[in-house]
Amino acid sequence: MTLETRPEISSEETQRPLIRRALPFILGAAVVVAAWGWNQWTAGPPASAIEDGVGGPAEKPLADVLGIIQHDMGAPDGLGLFVRSPECPLLPLAELGPLYRHDEGPVEMRIGRGQTFYEAMAARYVAHEDIMTLVKAVKEFRNLRNVRAGEMFRLHIKPDGGLESLGFDLDEESYVVFRREGDSYTRHDFTYPVERRLKAVGGTINLSLYASLQELDAPLDLAPKMSDILGWDLDFTRDLRKGDTFRILFEEVWKDGKRVRVGQILGAEMVNKGKARSAYLFTSTDDRPGYYDAEGNNLAKQLMRAPVQYSRISSGFSFRRFHPVLKRWMPHLGVDYAAPLGTPVRAAGDGTVMAATSKKGNGRFIQIRHTNAEYETYYLHLSRYAQGIKKGSRVTQGQVIGYVGATGYATGPHLDYRVKRNGKFVNPRKLKLPAAAPVSGELKEQFASQTEMYATILSEVALGQEPVTLPPLVPMEAPFMGPVSAALELPWSVRAAH
Repeated sequence: MTLETRPEISSEETQRPLIRRALPFILGAAVVVAAWGWNQWTAGPPASAIEDGVGGPAEKPLADVLGIIQHDMGAPDGLGLFVRSPECPLLPLAELGPLYRHDEGPVEMRIGRGQTFYEAMAARYVAHEDIMTLVKAVKEFRNLRNVRAGEMFRLHIKPDGGLESLGFDLDEESYVVFRREGDSYTRHDFTYPVERRLKAVGGTINLSLYASLQELDAPLDLAPKMSDILGWDLDFTRDLRKGDTFRILFEEVWKDGKRVRVGQILGAEMVNKGKARSAYLFTSTDDRPGYYDAEGNNLAKQLMRAPVQYSRISSGFSFRRFHPVLKRWMPHLGVDYAAPLGTPVRAAGDGTVMAATSKKGNGRFIQIRHTNAEYETYYLHLSRYAQGIKKGSRVTQGQVIGYVGATGYATGPHLDYRVKRNGKFVNPRKLKLPAAAPVSGELKEQFASQTEMYATILSEVALGQEPVTLPPLVPMEAPFMGPVSAALELPWSVRAAH
C-alpha cells in the first residue's frame, strides 16, 4: 500500500485568513483616530467664562475676578500669567487674549504699509466705539481715514483697554493731543521746547539776493523776509544791482541739535546804488513789534504785508493752484505763511471785526473791515482767537487777534492771509500804501539804545562771510561809554576789515 502525503502549508497561507478577519477592525480604528485628530486640529481655544464674545473694553477687567484667580508670582516682572484656581475650573491655564494688554499706558503707533488707521488701532485692542468716537472728534481737524505709511501716533491706553488720548506732530515744533473728556475727545495744542541762536551774514549781490544767500550757504527764507521789511521802498526784483551789499542779523530756531526754521530778523542793512537802507526790529510797550529805520520812521504801511512772524511762504497768490487737500486746480486768493502752531497773528491795520467764526474750508477765521473802508482782510486756519475778539470788536494795527493753527482744509499750521480791495481780492505782497506811525516820543531813548547795538553788530559783519553764530545779546542801559557792542564779544571771523 502506498501512503499519500499532504502538501506542506506555509506560514504565510495560515496568516491570510487572520488578516482578512482583522482588516475591518483595523480600518474602523483608523477612521476613529483620524476623526479625533481632525477635531483636535480644527478646534478653537477653550472659551473663557468671563469673556462676552465682544473683546476690548466691554470685557470685565481682571480686578473683577481676582477672587477666583491667582497670579504666578514666580514669573518675570510684567510677564506673569494668571493660572487656574480650584474655585474657577473654567478659566484657561494661560489667559493671553484681549484681557492681557502689552500696550497699556503711553505707546507709539506707526502706520504700516497698506494699513488703515482703524486697522492699526484695532491691532492695539482699542475698542471699535473708541476708534469711531475719536475719528468723529478729529474730523474737523483732519481725516484719520486718510493716513500714510510711516505716520506716527502716540496713544495712551487705560488699564481696562479704553483709549485715554491720541496725539501726533503737526511739525517739528508743535503737536496736538485729543484727550478723552466725557463721551468725546477734546483737542489740546502743545509746542516742543526750542533753542534760539543769534546769527549774522553779509554778502554782495551778483545776480539776486536769493543767489547770494545760496552762495553763502545762508537760509533762503531770509530773502522774502527782507522783501517784507524793505520791499515797500525797494523792489528786490528790479532795483538790485551787481555790487550792492547786504548785512543781516537774524535768529535761527533749533530743536534737538537740528535747525527747524529761520526766526525773526533783528536788524538789516542794504546798500543799493550807494544808498544805505537800514531796518531794526523794535517792540513797543504795548507788545507791537515793527521795523523802523535809524530815525524811528515806520517801514511798514497802513496795512501790514505779513501780519505774522513766519518761517517761509508755503503758497503764494494765484488764480490757479493745485489744492493739497481737495486735490484739484482752483484759485488761491491769498498768501500762505507757514509758522509754528500758536504763533500770534496780528491785525494788519486799524478796523472792526466783521466775523470771528468757523467755516468748513477756512477753519477758524477772522474778517476785518479797516478804517479805510476800501480794504478788508481775512485770516484763515486759526487755532483759536485772542481774548475779546468777536464780531463788532475794534482792533488796532499790530494787535494780536488770533493764533496760527491748521483748522479747516490745511495740511499743516500756517496763516492764509487775504486782502480784499473794493470787493476784489488782491495780492497782499504788491500793495502800495502810506507809511504807518513812527516810534512814539516816550520810547525814543529805548529805541536808540537798542538800535545802536544792532547797528554796531551789523557794521562789524564781514561781507562774503557765511552765517556765524553770535553770543546772546546783552543790552546796556543808557548812558554808556563806547559802542553798545562792548556788551558782547563778536568772533573775529565775523568782523569786517576796517
